[in-house]
Amino acid sequence: MKTLQVKLPGRSYNIDIGLNILQTQLPNVVLKKNTDLVVVVTNETLHNLYPDHVSSILEDSGIRVAACVLPDGEQYKNLDTLSQIFDFLMEVSANRKTLLIAFGGGVIGDMAGFAAATFVRGIPYIQIPTTLLAHVDSSVGGKTAVNHPLGKNTIGAFKQPEYVCIELSFLKTLSSRELNAGYIELLKHGIIHDKKLFDFVQSHSLEPLDFEFLEEAILRSCAIKGRVVEKDETETGIRATLNFGHTLGHLIETHAGYGKYLHGEAVGVGMFFAAFVSWRWNELVEDDWTRIKSYLSQILTPIKLPPLDQSLFREMILHDKKAQKQSVNFIMLRKLGESFIRKETSVEMLWKEFKEFSEKFPEFVEIERR
Repeated sequence: MKTLQVKLPGRSYNIDIGLNILQTQLPNVVLKKNTDLVVVVTNETLHNLYPDHVSSILEDSGIRVAACVLPDGEQYKNLDTLSQIFDFLMEVSANRKTLLIAFGGGVIGDMAGFAAATFVRGIPYIQIPTTLLAHVDSSVGGKTAVNHPLGKNTIGAFKQPEYVCIELSFLKTLSSRELNAGYIELLKHGIIHDKKLFDFVQSHSLEPLDFEFLEEAILRSCAIKGRVVEKDETETGIRATLNFGHTLGHLIETHAGYGKYLHGEAVGVGMFFAAFVSWRWNELVEDDWTRIKSYLSQILTPIKLPPLDQSLFREMILHDKKAQKQSVNFIMLRKLGESFIRKETSVEMLWKEFKEFSEKFPEFVEIERR
């Protein structure tokens, strides 16, 4: 097991990473919280795969537990499903001493975290992420949200967990597609902040699962994100670099329809596009662009989008058809392992680059004709 600490003003929390650690680590942490009730928020798929798994571990230590089981899928990451969590908390008479546990992937982590941030103005919560994507992305850093039909993660709050337990054994039940989506997000941290991590990840294959490699890779990835969050918890500056690939990635998820593509799949193409723009605008040197392009080309999932014109592109990038502004902050690369925020980047310029990108790489982005 490896442990990483995220240190924030006035508080900190640990991230434990390892194989078969949940049964020993989780009860110890929960017992120290002096809670009167633990509510485990999970989804139907996990509940069927691991029936009452977390509940049983805690109940064996004399902890009172209730489980809130939600439908599974990105398409359910919305205010209606969030209300189901609030309804459940009311039904079990939850209060400010209640501890919430998010047991699932990014959708569950985001929704449970948002519920914890807002129920009775805030209750503590713990993350037990079950996907590789959630291990290195949503479980660390405290960004919680639900989707709106016009924009991904547009309704949310900052809420840091009390503890994160990354139990690697849950990866055994993931499909190759889900593993690859998480692998792309892990790779992102190397591309934007640590060339050595990029090199390390490239030197190992993802399947069959190598838990020693995964433990080290996840530790290094979470350490990068943790350091960035420590400097900028509420994303007023450097934390925005973690959104590399997300400008186009979120557009893909929204425009294609929530759930059609996994978050990592959409962000992967968004990363490819952002690196392409960085190279085209003479920020990224040829050698680094070639390295990134050649590797991403091997692992990306082809994306097919409904018809898209400049007006709709602008609306989806800005999340508002009536917005007066014409620009966004766009995350770019100076070199492999170093990113920066290009402020007030013209949406019109991005549209021109996106058209060029989709024409040059039709095997990765196909836009349907009207």
